[in-house]
Amino acid sequence: MLTRKTAAVISALAGIIYLLLPSQAWADGGDTDVGSCNSAWICAGVEVPGGNGGGNGGGGGGGHNGGGGGGGGKGDGKTCETGAKERPGSPGWECYIPGVGTWSESYGCYIRKLDPQPPKSDPIWEGHTTGAIYAFACMSQIHARPTPTDGFARWSETDPLGQTGPSAAELAQRALSMMRLDGAKIGSAPPAGSKGLIGMPVWLWTEQTPNTWGPLSTTASAGGLSVTATARVKSITWAMGDGTSVTCTKPGTPYEKSYGKQESPDCGHTYTKVPDGGSYKITATSTWVIDWTATNGETGTLPNETRTAGTAINIGELQVVN
Repeated sequence: MLTRKTAAVISALAGIIYLLLPSQAWADGGDTDVGSCNSAWICAGVEVPGGNGGGNGGGGGGGHNGGGGGGGGKGDGKTCETGAKERPGSPGWECYIPGVGTWSESYGCYIRKLDPQPPKSDPIWEGHTTGAIYAFACMSQIHARPTPTDGFARWSETDPLGQTGPSAAELAQRALSMMRLDGAKIGSAPPAGSKGLIGMPVWLWTEQTPNTWGPLSTTASAGGLSVTATARVKSITWAMGDGTSVTCTKPGTPYEKSYGKQESPDCGHTYTKVPDGGSYKITATSTWVIDWTATNGETGTLPNETRTAGTAINIGELQVVN
């Protein structure tokens, strides 16, 4: 026959064991449905003692404190029913607390992605190389306004808040936005400001730099995904000012005096009449093609980009003096 003292001890032990069960549920598996654990706390009607509950170790590598130093800061001004079932009548706390995270109703926790992430050699990764480490501050364990040192951290393959990161194509566009793609840095023979003659070959070229001809590469990253975009000029179309155009798939060959009256081997034009006003305005339109590759194996091509540059050449007619 149990004495009242013995029954009280057994009852207390049973309560302690039950309080530990949800914590273990957090530790099992990868993308654990933490919300179900939170419901277990609520449905049991167990009142967890006040104060900070931090330090649940998580599973696999033993977990980490969700810490981050400093106070919780001022929130976003919006109030969520955080822990209202454990604290009847409570107005709740901010939906977002700096350094703590964003409130998740389904999890019953404030959640944030650790930044910086622990090194991949850290046991908390449980051997995984994808996903990320998140901090959880859960109202089932914390009955005061949480701070950055409350709760624990664990690995998750997907974002517990359901916030999907940018796609590879979106990152490619972001990488492109970080590039400086220029028009041609024009060279010509005869050079701008000097005079050529009708019937004499005109040489055209662009100075080759990463920004005027390519290749030019930049990388954008988010959520463990990196995309490298590479841009290069496919062609330059030269509108010669006389109603004709020349499309060159090479940057062109810079003219040297030793070439004499030869035509350009890859990019040139010959005028057949004297322009009104004495000069032809030339517009060079560079067409850039952009390819991208992602660390997840995806590849693609962005829409072409065009850049323009201009110059002018004076063209005259050879005068024969008797």
